Amino acid sequence: MKLPQFIYNPLAKYVFKNSDERLLRVVAATKSGSSNRISDKTVKEAITMQAQTLDQWKMALLLASDPDEPSRAELDKLYKNLKLDNHLVSQFENRTEPVQGADFKFTDANGNENEDAKTLFEAQWYIDFVGMCMSSKWEGTKVIELYEVDPETMLLKDVIEIPMSNIIPSKGLIVKEAGSTEGWNYKEGMFADQYIQVGKDNFLGMLAQLAPIVLAKKLGVGSWLDYIEKYGVPSIFAITDREDQERLDQLYEALLNFKSNNFMVGRGQETFEIGKDTGSGNYEVFDNLIERANSEMSKRIVGATGTSDPKAYVGAANVHAAILATKHKLDKFFVKVIINNELIPRLVKLSPAYSMLANLKFEWDDSESLTLKELLEAVKDLSTFYEFDVDELVNKTGLPITAVKQSVAAVNSTQETNPTTKKKSLK
Repeated sequence: MKLPQFIYNPLAKYVFKNSDERLLRVVAATKSGSSNRISDKTVKEAITMQAQTLDQWKMALLLASDPDEPSRAELDKLYKNLKLDNHLVSQFENRTEPVQGADFKFTDANGNENEDAKTLFEAQWYIDFVGMCMSSKWEGTKVIELYEVDPETMLLKDVIEIPMSNIIPSKGLIVKEAGSTEGWNYKEGMFADQYIQVGKDNFLGMLAQLAPIVLAKKLGVGSWLDYIEKYGVPSIFAITDREDQERLDQLYEALLNFKSNNFMVGRGQETFEIGKDTGSGNYEVFDNLIERANSEMSKRIVGATGTSDPKAYVGAANVHAAILATKHKLDKFFVKVIINNELIPRLVKLSPAYSMLANLKFEWDDSESLTLKELLEAVKDLSTFYEFDVDELVNKTGLPITAVKQSVAAVNSTQETNPTTKKKSLK
């Protein structure tokens, strides 16, 4: 039923006056079916995996660091090619994944935890956001888009990374296509609340320094493949006393087809010989180059080689693990600062569902958690001196405690008469 105009107008005014501006903005965008997100307006480029050289690396750095007209298009192509190296990517994951999977919490000014706020971050977009923040260490400045909100839950649906080739951080611009010099300002104006820049304007990332090592490794692997193709399979020779071109052509075809047919037919005095194996000793030249390149990558990214080398000694591995733990600590601090200073203020402005975050602080939960065996041992050792909350004990251990044995109850009744007996929480 359609409301009369004299009723509809005052009602509409009341609704608009008393509704959250963020909610109205989301509803309006959903109803219109149009999107103002910049990521939908940029021109996407096909991924090309052409081989890269040191000259291209030098040119990419030169273009990206140009003070007047910087462009990261060539640097983007170079980095995508470098990330085809499995060892390189695994070392990046060794730094990134522990941060993505680390426990976190939200606390108020008094240090009290807020469990409801934590559930707001238990989503795929949070894992992606942390990964993008960490990848800025390897690939340089990142620009992250926070835009699409679920119209029912009012929660953020996803985060999108603007391609490196489409950003000019020094000018605060997202350009429509790679190489362009004009675009949308994401640092100021209407888009400032939907975009986060991670990293300084001119930072090009760790890959800018690792590129020569990775390219050298690629050259070594390619040369090794050429060596295998030429010398890995012994050559075959046909010996004949015929000199007519027709027979020589026939033998030539037979030699070409030998690998697929595994036999040849000769005439008269013709013989076929398999060349001698050249030996496998030369492979060490290539293998040593690859191992040295992997070692250099590990030292630069995780600070040591012992955490990825299966031949590492226990003592050295422990030292290297401690170095990596220090890097993880700094990585977590880096991400925490971005979340508190950049992400949370934007989420609060984006949707009323995140209003509770305004007075909370994101923290990493570094408290140690005991295994079930360790917890039971602790309860056993302390039960002589302290009483435990049975309900909390059931919650922590998952053991269905239905009653207290008489002997234990007697001990507890004795302890109740002692004024020094204390009640200790499992927390």
